[in-house]
Amino acid sequence: MIRYIILTALILASTTLSAQNRMSSAELGYLYDADHEFIVDHRIAQSNDKVKIYLKFYLNSGMVKVSDYNLRFDIRENYVSEKKTGSSIRLDSSFIIANAYREFFYAIEIDKGSNDNLVVIEIENIVRKTKYLYDIPISTNPNFTNNPFLIFDKTGVIPVFKNHINVGTTVRIKNVFNNEGSFEINGRINNRPVAMPPFDETKLNDPTVISVDTIYGSTHDENFVFNNEGFYTINDSDDRSKVTGILVTSKFFPRYGEYKAMAQPLIYITTSTEFNNIREATDTQKEFENFVFGTVTNKPDIASNFVKYYFRRVEDGGQLFTSDQDGWKTDKGMLYQIFGNPRQVFRNDNTELWVYNFEGGGRVRFVFDILKGDGNIKGYKLIRNKKYKEIWMNAVTRWRNGQVIE
Repeated sequence: MIRYIILTALILASTTLSAQNRMSSAELGYLYDADHEFIVDHRIAQSNDKVKIYLKFYLNSGMVKVSDYNLRFDIRENYVSEKKTGSSIRLDSSFIIANAYREFFYAIEIDKGSNDNLVVIEIENIVRKTKYLYDIPISTNPNFTNNPFLIFDKTGVIPVFKNHINVGTTVRIKNVFNNEGSFEINGRINNRPVAMPPFDETKLNDPTVISVDTIYGSTHDENFVFNNEGFYTINDSDDRSKVTGILVTSKFFPRYGEYKAMAQPLIYITTSTEFNNIREATDTQKEFENFVFGTVTNKPDIASNFVKYYFRRVEDGGQLFTSDQDGWKTDKGMLYQIFGNPRQVFRNDNTELWVYNFEGGGRVRFVFDILKGDGNIKGYKLIRNKKYKEIWMNAVTRWRNGQVIE
């Protein structure tokens, strides 16, 4: 019954014409548009009622400048609460801790009250008269605990805003409140399975955990280098319940520098025989090209277009959805790879809804449960249904015919 109420609320929200003051009716599709005018991300640290939010605001288009925007934040009880009159605080230059070329980094410190569970960032383009909302939960919900420590870049000033870093990267692990502490670091091979299609309700077993080398240690604000690829969990040595995860990837990620790696995302549009032939071939490049020119098309311009757009989507998915595995392997990444970025997105505490428009005026909705994943990374599990089989197979067929689905 509870899930039905949640889904009904999100589906009603998806019919709203414009975002209201409530976060539950705010349209968030811009977050998954790699070409949007700006990109926003955050990291949060929390120690009891002390909260520190780091916000990254990146101007992604040469057509805008930072003076075009006003950024504000307010604190709410939940996703259906409206903004209180006069509660917004402007993020002026006093909140900026660093900036780079078209990148601006803010720090927000909050003493959390008992009913303070959600920070809402309002991003207003004052030139175009458009507004966007961005949600940052600060709830003490035990399923989504925030740690007092974060992974920072080598300067120790700017956090790592993604769930991945490239192998060989120097980082610092810092408790942002106590300026002390030590950490235990454990790694395992990145071998989680690829997401199943949206109609396939098969439950996959977790892979065998294969450890990476030995246990490492680091102290507060000490330079640390990840020299091996894999998924790593970082625990507070004094309180192992406080944990965060990071995926250490190849130096090329989210791009792929060799054909064996490029062949993997083709799993969504190949038959089992085709995929195994490519994966097991002695000459992967030749077999890869045989698939593109033999199955997808025999026309060089269409082949070039297919490779360009399919693998640009792999790269964008890596930036957007990487968690404890490569972005394209996740439930969100799987849908994004085939259908592109959703036209509408709505979210509440426990659920996220994606809406796609299809030819003929039809709409398809996909719903994700928001879960606590490995390393305390927020995960999104698609609610699968056999009703999605026809649209999935049609989309795969179009890709196999060299058509790019936008």
